[in-house]
Order: sequence, then C-alpha cells, then structure tokens
Amino acid sequence: MECAGAGDGIRVSSVHPGIIATPIWNKLPPGAMPGGRNAPIDPHELAKTGAPLGRAGTAQDIANGVLFLASDQSSYITGAALVIDGGIMAGAAVRRT
Repeated sequence: MECAGAGDGIRVSSVHPGIIATPIWNKLPPGAMPGGRNAPIDPHELAKTGAPLGRAGTAQDIANGVLFLASDQSSYITGAALVIDGGIMAGAAVRRT
C-alpha cells in the first residue's frame, strides 16, 4: 500500500503455487507428508487426488501467472494474491469417471 500511495508505479502482489511438478519434491525427506509415509513423493499422484483439476501444475503455469502480473494487462492490480493451485483453495471437486 506504501508503493501504491507513493504513485511511483510500483505494484506488489504475491504468487501462491500449489502442487507443481518440479525437482523440489525429490528433496523432501521420506515421511514429510501427512500420515508419515516413507515412500518418495510423486507430485503427479498427489495432485490426482489433491487438486480439483486432477493434475500437477508445471513451472510454466507459474511463470505465466508471474508474466501476467508483470505485464501491462495487470496495470490495475496491486496487493493481490494470485493462487495457482489447480483449484485446491477453492475446495474439493466431484470426480467423474
């Protein structure tokens, strides 16, 4: 709000990724997930049941959100939290088989 009030053209927002398929999942110690399971964590499997879209996001999905916030198309956006999580924060979805 300080930057917005100063009129200096600086906009500040944040990006909140969900289950994103990146190598960081390989760095989590076994048992780090709830339930204490010792198997390696597969973000694709985790996202199948944890994200309403049913898939893990990609680094490109996050980059696209950041590019939008940095672009002129978001010139009236500041102080926003951009959640890029495949719908996790929105709640559970009914899976159709």
